Amino acid sequence: MKKIFFFDLPFVRHDLNAPSESQFRRILAGDKVFYTYSRQFLEANVLNRLVEGDRVYIGAHQLADGIYWLHWLASEEKGVLQPKVADISKLRATLKLMGGLGVIGASIYAAFQWVTVWLMVLLLFVFCFGCWLFASSFQALLVGTSSKMRRLLQGLEQVKTGDVSICHSPALRLPGPLNSPPTQQTSDEQDNDLDALQAADLLLSDRVMLASVSGVATEVSARRDFTGSGKSRRDFIDYQFTCNGSEFSFRSGFNTLTEDLNPLFFRQHPFFLAENDPLTLVVNQQDNRVLGVCNERDGCAYLKVGGIAVSFQQMKLMYKLMTGICLFSMMTSVLYIANKWWEQGGMPDKWDWLDAVDFFYGIGLMTLMMFCIFMLLIELSSWLVRKYSLSAARFAFARQMLTLFKRRRGEQAHIQEVN
Repeated sequence: MKKIFFFDLPFVRHDLNAPSESQFRRILAGDKVFYTYSRQFLEANVLNRLVEGDRVYIGAHQLADGIYWLHWLASEEKGVLQPKVADISKLRATLKLMGGLGVIGASIYAAFQWVTVWLMVLLLFVFCFGCWLFASSFQALLVGTSSKMRRLLQGLEQVKTGDVSICHSPALRLPGPLNSPPTQQTSDEQDNDLDALQAADLLLSDRVMLASVSGVATEVSARRDFTGSGKSRRDFIDYQFTCNGSEFSFRSGFNTLTEDLNPLFFRQHPFFLAENDPLTLVVNQQDNRVLGVCNERDGCAYLKVGGIAVSFQQMKLMYKLMTGICLFSMMTSVLYIANKWWEQGGMPDKWDWLDAVDFFYGIGLMTLMMFCIFMLLIELSSWLVRKYSLSAARFAFARQMLTLFKRRRGEQAHIQEVN
């Protein structure tokens, strides 16, 4: 569960991400690091008016690496960073949700009928529109009914009235008593197979050829682009910068479908690089490619995952994806049975129920077998790659170097993977 915190801190500095990505902001206050998007707020110029030493009150939630996502900021002298929280009509969002479900159901129902190829293409677009309508309304309902968002807004209103007592306890979180102490943030990557070197990695160590480069990032720029098309399209941001007299680039992928997700649901922040940030890089000497970035200003470490190396986070995502596919197949089976009963008219009798149970048993068993076989192949292939691949060994060494950089700063060894 994401923890909600309220802080009373001295302002240190405010940085913009690389040009063209400058809506993404980083705020340093006290010994804390906060990230946020300027598009979240009615007027983000409040940040430009703040100077070092200003007293600021902040409402934020904690991310997976222990850093925070800022939802509002208030200063008695410089103003309030007011969030754009539109009045969400629960009735309207519910109607849109039902409409999205109706569109999805109608498109699936029509797909079971005899249709032409062109009609199938049209139904696919209708189905995608229904999914978008359902997802957007469902997100609005979650934000509108979230106890965390209500608590954040209540805290802001309390601060605006002059009562800042809520910010005097930095350990405030939900749920629990107001003065409960913070718990130690644990990493989801403690069992990551890339965290520890294996015997096979040491055999390949003379071919890994990694080097560390330290310096200040200058001439920072960013460019959005994509590779492939259709289902194989991959969107990315290319960061170009100079460090220690050499030019480097670092590619960070992003998903256009989740980019507009409300930050309340964020568990990690995107890659961030500002002008004059002190960096320590892990570079592949064979092609001068940056595999890892440790930002010394905010303490964040990023590992570029590529090639055929499979990380713990990617494996978890694969399990979630396969589970979603299995659930979708079962939901489709329910709609198929419902359509069959609708066509025959009347209420289903005993034999209809028995046929439905037999059908679901067959579909469920087949789905379970497909899930197990597919994931077994994935696990087996990832084990073989981890044991024999130079690429996997290189990323294991890169992760070890980033972990050492983090521990040198006395910080938790959380490494954020970048696709």
